[in-house]
Amino acid sequence: MVSISLIIPVYNVENYLVQCLNSVIHQTIPFDEVIIVNDGSLDHSLEICEKYVSTYKYFKLICQENRGLSSARNRGIYEASGDYVMFLDSDDYLRLDTVKILKDKLQKIQYDAIFFDANICCDDFMLNNETNAYDRSLAGLDGIVMDGGEYFARCYPENYIVSVGMAIYRVQLIKEKNILFPEGLYYEDNYFTFVFLEYAKSVIHISEKLHCRRYRTGSITLSEYSEKKLIDQIQIGLLIWEEILERKDSLSLKSKELLLNYVSDYYCMILGRYIHCKTSYISLSETLKIDINILAEHYNLLLNILQLEKVKNSLFLFNKVLANICYTNLYLIKKSDENKTLCQNIVDKQRQIYHSLLKKIPLNIPGYKVGIYGTGIHTKGFLMIYEKLFGKITCDLFFVDSYKAKDYFWGRKLINYKEIDSSTDLIILSSFLYEQEMLDNINSLANKISVYRFYDDIEKDIFSGYETFLQYW
Repeated sequence: MVSISLIIPVYNVENYLVQCLNSVIHQTIPFDEVIIVNDGSLDHSLEICEKYVSTYKYFKLICQENRGLSSARNRGIYEASGDYVMFLDSDDYLRLDTVKILKDKLQKIQYDAIFFDANICCDDFMLNNETNAYDRSLAGLDGIVMDGGEYFARCYPENYIVSVGMAIYRVQLIKEKNILFPEGLYYEDNYFTFVFLEYAKSVIHISEKLHCRRYRTGSITLSEYSEKKLIDQIQIGLLIWEEILERKDSLSLKSKELLLNYVSDYYCMILGRYIHCKTSYISLSETLKIDINILAEHYNLLLNILQLEKVKNSLFLFNKVLANICYTNLYLIKKSDENKTLCQNIVDKQRQIYHSLLKKIPLNIPGYKVGIYGTGIHTKGFLMIYEKLFGKITCDLFFVDSYKAKDYFWGRKLINYKEIDSSTDLIILSSFLYEQEMLDNINSLANKISVYRFYDDIEKDIFSGYETFLQYW
């Protein structure tokens, strides 16, 4: 049977450590090895660890000066003798049948990794309403064997969780590929998870909540955001982007599009936090200003390396990239001819796609009675782009809402969906999030009305990011 080594970094967690270690010793099947790395604790954590180590022979205690979580985990990996390694933060704890479930799963196939889910445990009652972001049970991943790239593609973005405590990893792969945590940086899990999935040939997800993730005031997860964290996020991003650049020649076009989306999301997150600091008049160091510009340069490089020009139909992605370049020009570096050309190329391609998509919608047939179901930003984007492409709308247009009635929108009559009558020629469903709900409402009516859907075969919102696109028109 395969062996599992558990690595527990410890630093000043005396109030939580006993619960953590008790969840380990009370497993229905024990771990083969438990490596506790005391990272220079200043409270009574070391004394607690020593008591467990003296009682349980499969426990091993390593003491080091405080060098951070990544260093402690890396030391644990170096010392691990098991076939698999698992990480447990010392303020979290495990379900008592965790080892049994994992070993049962490994009896027939020894995967490179098994991913599982977690519950949230909140010390502070103010945090008790936190949505469980560690539950992937409805993602359709359960029991499917795949390589790391496919797992990333199936998970990202909604179900991509980087927390390394929610998996076991094959030690041989980690050591062969030298997959370690970047030391001295926050967000080390982002790097480790991404790189491990690069090399993994067989992974599986099981919809079991084996890990209890503690939310507590003062933890790394919930501690106040700082310039140090922003700099570290930039550094982690650059490390991940270097990994992408190294394997650019082996990537399929589909993988490049996925990674372009991932890189753009990451860059957008960094820009958002940087812009928040700038607009809030928060003093920023020269180091951060240098780092953010390096990231901007790498982003432009990746847009070319990942072949943005070959992306064919992703309006959502084009809008995202366009907004990123726009904010880069506004807040970071002077507008360049290269960026201006890239923006214009994106807009030209978007215009072609929008024209192909919207030309079949009959909003320019006089006397044709059309209702647009939805009055949000999606509808505003749809109408503004349509009128840019095809001119003023000439059909008999009205708007529909699920709740409102007897109102006006865009200078036209707004009615409740229950008031739609048989004289209506077409209802256009104008929402990405609520399209199915809208369709159900229309289908519940006594009169059968023809319906047009944007998202029957399109997977992302194509209109809500319209403002930057129209700005470059």
